[in-house]
Amino acid sequence: MRLWQLIAANAVVLLSAGVSAAQGMPTPEEAHCMALRGMLISPDKIGEPARRATVYSADLVKGDQAAGSGFCKVLGGIEPVDPKAPNINFQINLPLTWNDKIIQYGGGGYDGTLIEAVKNVSFGSDAVQTPLQRGYVTFGSDSGHQSPSVLDGKFLLNDEALANFGGLQIKKTHDVAMAVVAAYYGKKPQKTYIQGNSQGGHESLIAIQRWPADYDGAIVTHPANPFSALQLSGNHLAKAFYRKGGYLSPAKVELLNSAVAKACDKLDGVEDGLISNTAACDATFKVEDLRCGSGKDEGDTCLSDAQIEVLKTINTPYKSPVRLEDGVDGFARWPIFQGGDLYGLWGFGLSPDLTDPPTPVANFGLAVLADPLIRYAIVRDPKFNTMTFDPAKYAKRIAEVSKLTDANSADLSAFEKRGGRMLLMHGTTDFAISPYNTVSYYERVIKTMGMENAHDFMRFYLVPGFGHGSGKFIAAWDPLTALENWVEKGKAPENLTVSDAGKDGGGRTRPMCEYPSYPRYKPRATDMNKAENFECTK
Repeated sequence: MRLWQLIAANAVVLLSAGVSAAQGMPTPEEAHCMALRGMLISPDKIGEPARRATVYSADLVKGDQAAGSGFCKVLGGIEPVDPKAPNINFQINLPLTWNDKIIQYGGGGYDGTLIEAVKNVSFGSDAVQTPLQRGYVTFGSDSGHQSPSVLDGKFLLNDEALANFGGLQIKKTHDVAMAVVAAYYGKKPQKTYIQGNSQGGHESLIAIQRWPADYDGAIVTHPANPFSALQLSGNHLAKAFYRKGGYLSPAKVELLNSAVAKACDKLDGVEDGLISNTAACDATFKVEDLRCGSGKDEGDTCLSDAQIEVLKTINTPYKSPVRLEDGVDGFARWPIFQGGDLYGLWGFGLSPDLTDPPTPVANFGLAVLADPLIRYAIVRDPKFNTMTFDPAKYAKRIAEVSKLTDANSADLSAFEKRGGRMLLMHGTTDFAISPYNTVSYYERVIKTMGMENAHDFMRFYLVPGFGHGSGKFIAAWDPLTALENWVEKGKAPENLTVSDAGKDGGGRTRPMCEYPSYPRYKPRATDMNKAENFECTK
């Protein structure tokens, strides 16, 4: 149905509902927006299997500081092939003043919550405009299921819901957005971007690997990828943690991180509460220095032999007994001896006793994150105790799930050849997704494509002291402008800075250093709160 037909149809609906001139007919902008109501997108317009998509509602949101010039808020759903599977719910925001560009937003955790896509990009600075304020069409979805929590994995019991979560929802939502954009504006976008953090970072990698022709640029932050390897690692560490008496109380976590800071903070030239020179920290900090004299747990002033053993296990890469998609065979070590952000959900938990299923905050965070995928997607038994999980017994299923969910390919040549550009960022103290895993992926891309080719389309930054949205340094920067300049003007990122948005950070700044560089304080500098007093050093 053409847009003028939709406008006419909705006008009839309004009149039949008793909306008269006296009551106030819709403005042309409102009518143009409402005309999208009931729009149907046929399966042939959607690049992955679906029945159809339907626009449930379309309403004009008036312009203000947050909404820019105003936008048409479109809500709808994509119907599954399997009638027992949930819809993919989506939201598309169509600005009245369009800049001819669109940006897709990723989700978080196990998804299940509608991404409204009205806020800034992940860790975007409050000092810069949101994509919607800039005139972007923005859109996102719930990834194809509706859950009370981003840690709820019950939907994984359904094959189509699992496949949608594993990546198909990205393509389906993208194609539906393209159809709605074409109907509303009468033309296609000139540039298409995608961005996300955590699961959203993983989804961004999926997008440019599986459908590289659809995207001109990607902002990838803390990618939860490979998703299957991440959860296998978490389960492996959880079993070691609870079986070997490795629990660390909050006081012992503070003991560990304080000792690490004392040994490593100054290795970047200044004691500023941040460990930037992580390589030197590896060679400097010795966990054995915290050992209790008897080797047994003597309280919060030292670590037992069992606790030290578990910490060393966390500091060791996990080797999977199952080969995963694209030959990946495990997961990287964690920054346990570099000031890891071991507080809140991502920490060791407030209780030494593990519940079944693991409980957020009370239990080891990696056990909480790993449980849903293993329980519902791999074993497919809601009553299964994941502490008894043996990966070797489920090798075939693990490989199947990896194929559905992971984005392991290091060959990004299709994305690069079409002019695609990517900004990749991770915090050094992230304890939900190890920064070393992203380092591993980056190094695989370099090995596969060559340093020069990779540098032509990809930049990777590690931010010292930044956790999974928390930590000693809360990153706030402007990746979208940097990406726009690179994609649209050919101007590669240079001299980028990041601000500390934490309540105790006072807005201090640091240079965004390309890996493997880190920000080192300049000799004779006088202000450790300003980026210009640091230089990126390998």
